[in-house]
Amino acid sequence: MKRWIQAIGSGQQGTTRDLSYEEAVEAAHEMARGDSTDAQCAAFLMALCMKGEADEELMAFIDVFRSYSLNYHTFADSLNCAGPTEGRQYFPITLPVSLLLASVGFSQILHGGDSLPPRQGTAMKEILETFGVNIDLSVKAWETMLFHLHIGFLHTEQLCPPLGKLKRVREQIGLRTVMNTVEKVMNPVHSTNMIIGVNQRKTMESLIPISIRSGFQNVYIVNGIEGSEDLPIYQNSKIRIVTPWGDESRVVEPQKFGFLSEPLLPLSKDDQVSMVQRIIAGEDSEELKRERDHVIFNTGLRLMWFDKVGSYEEGFQLAESLLQRNEAQKVMQRWVDQSHRFTLQDLPKNNSSAKIG
Repeated sequence: MKRWIQAIGSGQQGTTRDLSYEEAVEAAHEMARGDSTDAQCAAFLMALCMKGEADEELMAFIDVFRSYSLNYHTFADSLNCAGPTEGRQYFPITLPVSLLLASVGFSQILHGGDSLPPRQGTAMKEILETFGVNIDLSVKAWETMLFHLHIGFLHTEQLCPPLGKLKRVREQIGLRTVMNTVEKVMNPVHSTNMIIGVNQRKTMESLIPISIRSGFQNVYIVNGIEGSEDLPIYQNSKIRIVTPWGDESRVVEPQKFGFLSEPLLPLSKDDQVSMVQRIIAGEDSEELKRERDHVIFNTGLRLMWFDKVGSYEEGFQLAESLLQRNEAQKVMQRWVDQSHRFTLQDLPKNNSSAKIG
């Protein structure tokens, strides 16, 4: 690892260079296999961060860490969605949105790890576990649940153990590194669709060639709330759409569709969970209007973007109707029930699952 640190770091002459794809593959394998120390991994990631990742370096790390991941059956017509690696401090819009999309048969693949610096919010794993979803499932059990429920969550450290081993290093660095991108584009079930959030608009540019080379057919890169995939309705958002035929920029203007609100407020984990519970249970009080409208808006966008409806207006109407019929809550309850059924089927006692809402 020393030679790669020296190559991308400043030498005696103050020179740096990009690694070739082959060199970056070798460096990534050394990290993934545990052949380098924590100090060396930290030094390499910091040097790469300061230099700026070249496309070939980023692609090499993605390819290598994917090769160390668990193998899942292909679910091509699904949406791959990884939230912000720092977790969320605001309402987790993407969870009720994903439940609504799953309720109409559009499979949703959520994945992510424990929240990391520099801003440690609430991770999706924590939220789902609070609801009662069991995350620790065998590959076969997880695939069966996805087939029947059209939704599933994969914990990054289980999906790709080498990423889990780097968690301590990433926590100590306290900065976003190439591993943040690697974690977001793992694509465990070979989805052809992806929605990915970024913290900065310039990051969109680096993800365009990666998206094309990673086998995705429809990619939406979103500068969303907290760097997430969730678009606000209190301001316009810039997005990039990437397909094998090219990419384009668009500005999403919620006001054109009649959506308008004040910015979301920070929430604790318990408040995030409570608000999701109330919304998926069909509550439409004025107190929840801001968050509920965000759910309807983002659901409608994704339904239209991935060709599940014929217009944005149809998508918004369908989202509101699904909420009123408690379809998201029904999916969540089945998710909780089945995750524990698979976990406990070989145990002598089968405890009843928690109830949602």
